[in-house]
Amino acid sequence: IRNMKKFVLGISPARGGSKGIPKKNITKLNNKPLIYYTINVAKKSKYLDDYILNSDDKKIREVASGYGVKTMDRPKKYSHDKILQEVDLLLKWTVQKYEKKYNKEVDIVVLLYPTSPLRDVKSLDKAINMVKNKGYDSVLSLYHDTRYLWKIKKNNQVIPTNYDPNNRMPRQKEIWNQWAENKSIYVMKKDLLFKKGRIGKKCGYVEMEKWRSVDVDTIDDLKIAKSLIDKV
Repeated sequence: IRNMKKFVLGISPARGGSKGIPKKNITKLNNKPLIYYTINVAKKSKYLDDYILNSDDKKIREVASGYGVKTMDRPKKYSHDKILQEVDLLLKWTVQKYEKKYNKEVDIVVLLYPTSPLRDVKSLDKAINMVKNKGYDSVLSLYHDTRYLWKIKKNNQVIPTNYDPNNRMPRQKEIWNQWAENKSIYVMKKDLLFKKGRIGKKCGYVEMEKWRSVDVDTIDDLKIAKSLIDKV
């Protein structure tokens, strides 16, 4: 009889061919490679039973191994960003390889992009617990977004998309229910991932502070992260 404890696997996809910042995932942030901060939070989690970093880049795998975590290569078809739901497909491939190699049956999958260096372990564990014990089939991290959003039309005119500038309330009194996905934490049941994808009908959320929601994709993002990393 299988142990009824739900096995939770954390996965970080760390592609080598980043465009905005070359070798982004091992670029230095406060004298440590970017992937260090995700690895560090994963190690502190009380719910992750195991964690693996998946990369097509040998150097990235070597750096991750130096921090004592499992690493895995990937097929070339998952080494770019040109196909629909590429990361979900990579997650499924990684889970299958992990289960076969380590003789484990995974119940819950946690996606941790290494480009979110400011995430906190409290939010991570809250999200995992919601799927593990609270009846959600998936959870993601969001921050409350109070920006005034505009759309650029073909003739270079602009129109507002979430408010009327001629009937503007003070920002604090706007009644937006507007939340932004910050690409920091995704937790899902394995069955959901394999049948549909990372987000199900019983999806919950954890709110993260806006300053923790920096997703490093450009040099400007990296500068912002560097200015905040000492607060972590």
